[in-house]
Order: sequence, then C-alpha cells, then structure tokens
Amino acid sequence: MIEQPGQTLTDLAQRLAMRLLPELNGAFYQADAGLITALLLALAQDFERAVDNRMRDVSEMQNLFAGAQQALRENGAGALAGRLQDFAGEQPDSLRLADVDRLHAAGFNLMIELHAWAEQHNPQLDKDIWLLLQRHCERNKFELPNL
Repeated sequence: MIEQPGQTLTDLAQRLAMRLLPELNGAFYQADAGLITALLLALAQDFERAVDNRMRDVSEMQNLFAGAQQALRENGAGALAGRLQDFAGEQPDSLRLADVDRLHAAGFNLMIELHAWAEQHNPQLDKDIWLLLQRHCERNKFELPNL
C-alpha cells in the first residue's frame, strides 16, 4: 500500500522536473518531460480531492434537480422531471472512484438536458446551472507551478 499516494505523485513529478528534465537534450524531450511533470502534479491534486469534489457536485445537482421538477412539470417536460426525480436519491455503488464517476457522469448528462430546457424556458434556472458549473470549475481547478 502506498501511504500517501497524492504526495507520492507530487514527489515523482518534482524528481522528474528537478533531476531528469535538466539532463535531457533537445527541446522535444524537455517539453515532453515538462508535460509529464505537469500531468503528474494534476493527477496528485485530483487524487486527493476526486471523490469529495464529485460527491459535492452530485449533491448540488440533486438539490438543483429537486427544485426544478415542478417548473418542468408545469411546462410540459414531465418526462425530464421524472428522470431528475429518479436521480435525486441515487448514491454511488461504493466510494471507489469508478462508481462515483458513473453517478457523476449520469448527473451531468441530466444537467445538460435540463440546461437546454432552462435556456428556453426558465432564465433563473439557467443562471442557477451556470453558478453550479462555476462552483464545479473552481473546485476542480489545478494549482500548478510554472515549469
């Protein structure tokens, strides 16, 4: 077992950047090593927060979907309202990232449908979706050093 996988990935990226990258000859090899370093650092950050961030998104989507159902039903979009209601009580099969990712993706697929509807029928819901997406982006942004 790797005790601190996120830190281990960060340490590998730093070793690559500080020890191997300067020894490489040629711009292509240096650029390639720099890209691998940045990806390792991003992976380390995502590893530490992946399940928490995705479950926060799911919770926010479930709350948004609960509030949107009545407006959908009143405007002839009962089928979509039903799918949103079905999603409201969903939880991942486990806290393994693959299971959380499946639920997260299902929620985002529903949100795309809801957003398309909201753009035409409900300006406040459209705004609320954009705000959720903004919070999602802020939660998931990467803080990478200049390499």
